[in-house]
Amino acid sequence: MRRVPGRSAAAAAAAMLVLSGVLTACGAPRGGGGESDKKSGAAICPTAGTKGTIKIGMSSPLAVFAPLLLGIETGAFDKAGIDIEIEKIPSAESLPLVARGQLDAQMTSLSSAHFNTLKDGVDVRWIVPMDNQQEIPAGTPVPGYWSRKDVVGSATSPDLAKLKGAKVSTPTGGTGVSGLILDNALGKAGLGIKDIKLSPPLVGPDALNALANRAVSAAWISAPLEVEAAKNPDLVPIAGYAPGVTGTAIMAGRTLLDRPEVTVKFVQVLSKVTAQYLKGDYRKNPETVRLLAAAEKVDKSTIEKSALLAFNPSFSMKGTEKFADDLQAFALKRGELEYEKPLSSADLIDTRFTEAAATCGSVVQ
Repeated sequence: MRRVPGRSAAAAAAAMLVLSGVLTACGAPRGGGGESDKKSGAAICPTAGTKGTIKIGMSSPLAVFAPLLLGIETGAFDKAGIDIEIEKIPSAESLPLVARGQLDAQMTSLSSAHFNTLKDGVDVRWIVPMDNQQEIPAGTPVPGYWSRKDVVGSATSPDLAKLKGAKVSTPTGGTGVSGLILDNALGKAGLGIKDIKLSPPLVGPDALNALANRAVSAAWISAPLEVEAAKNPDLVPIAGYAPGVTGTAIMAGRTLLDRPEVTVKFVQVLSKVTAQYLKGDYRKNPETVRLLAAAEKVDKSTIEKSALLAFNPSFSMKGTEKFADDLQAFALKRGELEYEKPLSSADLIDTRFTEAAATCGSVVQ
C-alpha cells in the first residue's frame, strides 16, 4: 500500500476549475458507462487472479473508515492482489479528481457536491456504505453535537429549545449530513437550523475548545474527541446520527466502475476484515485495538474508550436510497443544489458490487 502526499490549496483550486470543464463535457450518469454497467452481479465475479490498483482520496484515518483502514493495516488488500493507494486530501478536493479519473474513489460522507455532480452528468456513484448507526440511550458520549449543561441542561433530557438564537458550530457551515442532523434535532424542539446562528466552521480540537470556552453554545465533536468531551462534566451530547445508514460512503468514479471484478474483490476484502476484526464490541479485542490504534494514529486507550460503531460484513445498501433522498431534500431546502427539482437518488447508487461480493464465491484468502 502506498500513501501519496496531500495536495496544496492551489492544486485543489485548479482541480475545481478542471471539474467545471469535466462536468460540462460528460454525458448522463447512466449513459457513459459502456458495457461494464450492463453486466449483472453474476457476470462480475472476480477470480483468484483478479488484480488491480485502486487510488482512494481520504481526508484522514477516521474511526468510521475502519474496514478500509484494517484492510490496509493487516495487508489483506495486498494478499488479495489489490494495491491501495491513499491520497490524504479533503473530500472537496478529491471529488474533482475522481471526476477526472485521477482518483478511482473517495472515502467520504455523502454531500451536496455529489448531487450537483450527478446533475452535471459525471459518473460518481455510492458503491459501499460504512458504519450502521445503532439505537443508543440519550446522553451516551458519541460523535455528534455537544452543548453545555448551562445551556441545555442534563445529558439525558437536554432542552434544545434553549439553542434558539444561539451560536452553533458545524464542520460544514450547516450543509450536508451534519446540517441535516442538526436540523432534525432542532425540529423535535419546534426549531430548525434557521433558528440558530451558524458560527464559522470549526473542526477537531478547535470545535471542542470553542465549546468548552463558551465561544459557541453547541458544536460538532468528531471521533475520537468525544472521549475528551466526556471527561468534561460541563459538556453533554445532544444530537448524533439516527439509527441506520450514516452516509459514510465509498464513492467510485468511472475508472473503478469500469473494473467491476476488481471492485467486487475490493468489497470482499472489506467484508473479510470486518467479519474478522469488527464483530460485537471490538474494543475488547486486543488485536483489533492494536490495529486500529496504529491505523488511526491514536493511543490504544482512545480506541477502547471511543464510541462503539457497528459494521455489517455484507455492506448491504439497504437504506442508502432513503438516506440520499432525505439529504437531497434538505439540501434543496437550504439552497445548496444547482437545481430545483429532485433527482432520482437511484442514479447515484450502484448496488451491484456489494450484491456480487455476497453471491459470488469469495476468492479472498
